[in-house]
Amino acid sequence: MMQTDVKGVSCPASADTTAYNGRTRLKGLYYSASAASSVVVKDNATTLFTFTIAAAGSDYILLPGEGALVNTSLVITVGASCTAVAFYG
Repeated sequence: MMQTDVKGVSCPASADTTAYNGRTRLKGLYYSASAASSVVVKDNATTLFTFTIAAAGSDYILLPGEGALVNTSLVITVGASCTAVAFYG
């Protein structure tokens, strides 16, 4: 079993946020949206996955297993009308 400290970083609307510069794992993601939007998870410039938010709301997304591995840098791109918190470690 892998044990690691988990940290969080706030990701503002309409911005690219480098949550961590280096190898890490995205463990979870919390979002709060006032309208339809999206959250894109990248390894530097390479998109790993996009989470599409259909309408206003908030939720916590727990990634299965040990999370999504990022080799270069964890970048979170949040669309308009949405903010997020990325949990990594």
